Amino acid sequence: MTFYFRTLICLLLLLAAGTTVVCAQHESVLDQPVSIQVPADGLIRVLQLLEEKAKCNFAFDPDLLRNKKSAALNAVQRPLSEILSQLLFGSNLGFKRVGNDIVISPLKEKNWIISGHVRDQASGEVLIGATVYLPKLGLGINTNPYGFFSLFIPEGVHQLMISNTGFQTREEPIRLDQDVQLNIELALKTSRLAEVEIKSSNLRPNPILLNEQNLGPAQLNNAAYYAGEVDVVKRLQMQNGIKSLSEGSSGLFVRGGNSDQNLILLDEAIVYNPSHLYGLVSVFNPDVVNNIQVFRDYIPANFGGRLSAVVINRMTEGNNKQFQLSGGLNFLSARIAAEGPIVKDKGSFIVAFRRSLLDVFQSKFKLFNPFSVYYDINAKANYKLNQNNTIFYSVYAGKDKLLSEDAYTNNWGNLTSTFRWNHIFNSTIFQNVSLIYSNYNNLLDLNADTLSQKIQWQTRVRDVTLKADYTYYLNPLNQIKFGGSAIYHQFNPGEAKQSPNDEFNIPGDQSLEAALYYAQRLTLSSHFELDYGLRLSLFKNNEMRNNVFDDQGNRIETHEVKLFVKPEPRLNLSYLPTKDQRYFFTYNRNFQYLQLIQNSTLAFSSLEPWIPASKSIKPQRSDYFSLGYQYRPSRYVWSANAYYKRMENQLELTDHAQIIKNPEVRQQLKSGMARAYGMELELTKSEGQFSGTLAYSYSRVFRKIESLNFGKEFVANYDIPHELKITAKYDMTKKLSLQSFFICSTGRPLTLPVGYYQHDGLNVPIFEERNTARFPVFSRLDLSAQYQFKSRIAGERFLSSVLSVGVYNLYNRKNPLYYHLNPSVVEAKKSNIEYGLGIYPWIAYSFKI
Repeated sequence: MTFYFRTLICLLLLLAAGTTVVCAQHESVLDQPVSIQVPADGLIRVLQLLEEKAKCNFAFDPDLLRNKKSAALNAVQRPLSEILSQLLFGSNLGFKRVGNDIVISPLKEKNWIISGHVRDQASGEVLIGATVYLPKLGLGINTNPYGFFSLFIPEGVHQLMISNTGFQTREEPIRLDQDVQLNIELALKTSRLAEVEIKSSNLRPNPILLNEQNLGPAQLNNAAYYAGEVDVVKRLQMQNGIKSLSEGSSGLFVRGGNSDQNLILLDEAIVYNPSHLYGLVSVFNPDVVNNIQVFRDYIPANFGGRLSAVVINRMTEGNNKQFQLSGGLNFLSARIAAEGPIVKDKGSFIVAFRRSLLDVFQSKFKLFNPFSVYYDINAKANYKLNQNNTIFYSVYAGKDKLLSEDAYTNNWGNLTSTFRWNHIFNSTIFQNVSLIYSNYNNLLDLNADTLSQKIQWQTRVRDVTLKADYTYYLNPLNQIKFGGSAIYHQFNPGEAKQSPNDEFNIPGDQSLEAALYYAQRLTLSSHFELDYGLRLSLFKNNEMRNNVFDDQGNRIETHEVKLFVKPEPRLNLSYLPTKDQRYFFTYNRNFQYLQLIQNSTLAFSSLEPWIPASKSIKPQRSDYFSLGYQYRPSRYVWSANAYYKRMENQLELTDHAQIIKNPEVRQQLKSGMARAYGMELELTKSEGQFSGTLAYSYSRVFRKIESLNFGKEFVANYDIPHELKITAKYDMTKKLSLQSFFICSTGRPLTLPVGYYQHDGLNVPIFEERNTARFPVFSRLDLSAQYQFKSRIAGERFLSSVLSVGVYNLYNRKNPLYYHLNPSVVEAKKSNIEYGLGIYPWIAYSFKI
């Protein structure tokens, strides 16, 4: 009995041991070490070789794996599970043991986020509008105005291609199995060596990018300018569809819009007067320009308050790697800038100063005395608190002190200040919060016979703005923006300083302008893309009235309050039949609550009173429609665009209306409508030794204002039907380049008198219909050459210099500036046209250490 019992126990133990060994073998198949070395091959072939090495069975659907490839595999005594994980990574395939087999089957797709910033390798400066592209997926995105990007893409091994104009394209391999934050740096192009380039045929055009224009320092420098002064506004006036009223003016007239219908921003602060010397130079110092963005077609919902265009100048942040000194000298101005790290790779600063040299070179101008001067100061600092938080502070101060030939003065200036906080909530949500101050002030002498009788006329606009903008990167095909802003305005349209009487002052206003917006960019399919948005704007105005009298004849102060709430929808729909072609349709509705009052007779005027919408003045409104086509074969871009714009509540002063000492000037403003239409054609070559643009535009602008021009429609004073512009650049060598700019356009309209009558010993003109005459055809050719050289100073320090020479108005065309009427009854009754800015050779020098 005992023997049989012991035998049974032994048999049970042996059976249990055998079962344990079998189970252990089954469970340890994926843990067993394997050595294998195979080149890159088809996935099925590599699995077959691995199956032989591991002595196991793989089960899979051959049709599922037939087109999949495997990278080279080299493993020495590694667990089979690790080898399979490496082999199947990024293939959307997984594995698990089922019985005696290892089954290869599809996985639920995993997606991860790549986010970060793209920067200049030399300075650490963020690059705005840089392209981050994944050729394997055919997806790409551009960095936002703060250099940030975010992409939501599948797990796997990817090749990133990062590019930006003027920089070498960089390829960056990345293995994505978790969220990744990158800080990508691009090096400047230094030669014409073969480079990896993202061709337009590989990357589908983006509707936002095609409706905006980005200009960096490289594009600003490579053009011919007056007196060698690199100028943002003059560079924009070289673009198709952006017109200037006359030679030397800083006015921008975009697709039928007036100059005050453009929103001009400097580090998000509104600039009400962007000019020095009545427009001969702009307030934007080229040494502190990071990026210029221009929206003149589709205007995203985060921008509002103007009808025609948005111009954004973002100041450079300063070099966060090393200290640098830069500057320049020409016949108009001298400038100097210093920049460097506050804490290396974490914070930086830049300070720049510019002053005119008219009083040094005794330049002769018809508009002002050669002893007139201007200056401006820019300063900016930033500091990276941590990976997700960065703060910025920038300030600008500029001043003009102009003297006329008869000792009258006109002084004006801008002061702006911006504090910004960038915060990254996570890899998909980006925030920017800004607190902004802006102050524009203008002083004009009314008489200067004696110091005791001197009175100055002052106009001013002062703003305080708080705004918050958010970007939600849902995925590469779906991007959402939302936010809000509030601006507190103080308007002083005109008051006499140093005068005991205020009865002739124009009443001032206090206003609140607020907005909420939502915008979304969607890729609907491989052929359709949609950008749309809605902006809800609110404007509340409190107008002070000091010309009201009680029953006893005493003047009393009253207030009139008016509230406007207006929706502003925006839409851009694009159709892409192929990767290098695009058709698009755009619609914008915009409201503008501010109005610049100016006498339209003169091209150059220092009278710039801004008044807001009120109980008696309705806000301006525009409805803008456009159709366009763009074709991007190889190195060329061909585009055509047609537009129509209808504008309501457009204001004009009545004939002979005065602005100075006229408290009732609002009652002399007449309201009406305007319509504008046009067509623009452009051919651009942006790559290679020779580059340039050939552009033609046809545009018309008509106005119909109550009780003006006998109630008939008339052309606007900025109606310029035909305009041809040619820009060209030729790189003769790596150091020497030639630039040219040619413009030919229809002369602008003007109103000339048809007769005179005498009153108090003066000739008073008699006008008939408005703007029936025109100035002669306008044309000009500018040429310049640049020579770049570099010399070592000490160690790794180099002095980079650019010597430029040029000729402005090469064939000395006498283009008119403006006309004036002779009031004398003795002299001939005729209009005198003033000319200026004839042929002007120049030399300029700039440097960077």
